[in-house]
Amino acid sequence: MYTVNEMIHYGGSGVCTIQEITTMRFGRNRERYYVLKPVYQNTSLIYVPVENEQLTSKMRPILTREEVDALIACIDTLPTAWEDDPQTRKISFDALLHSNECRSLMILIKTLRAHREQRQADGKSLHVSDETYLREAQRLLYDEFAGALDLQPAQVRDYIRDKLEQPA
Repeated sequence: MYTVNEMIHYGGSGVCTIQEITTMRFGRNRERYYVLKPVYQNTSLIYVPVENEQLTSKMRPILTREEVDALIACIDTLPTAWEDDPQTRKISFDALLHSNECRSLMILIKTLRAHREQRQADGKSLHVSDETYLREAQRLLYDEFAGALDLQPAQVRDYIRDKLEQPA
């Protein structure tokens, strides 16, 4: 059970704060809900029924500073997941993006950045769909890292770069 004011990660919505846990009535049914407020997006509140395992399974505590630093330290050892076949690539990228795991998001970002560098070397740009996956993966990852590090998402890239430049 999560608590009020706790920061959590909620699926594609990213980092949210639990504003309250309340009982609400819809029709004849009364249910308890987590009321989530996205931290880095100006979107509406999100209502998650406490007893709905399918929806609550998308909720998890955000990473700690130590976990973020450990993930950053292992960037070079992460594999890439490029697939030449567009359909296979879409399935693979969807799975990585919706995995609710920072490591998977990092693999997706690393893969797309490497592919973008290859395309740029050939005088081409990244396909629009790949660019969309990259932006969304970065948003989710940077939001979570920002929550763990007490930074703004725009500061995360510099934090990662600084950590990677530090001698081991």
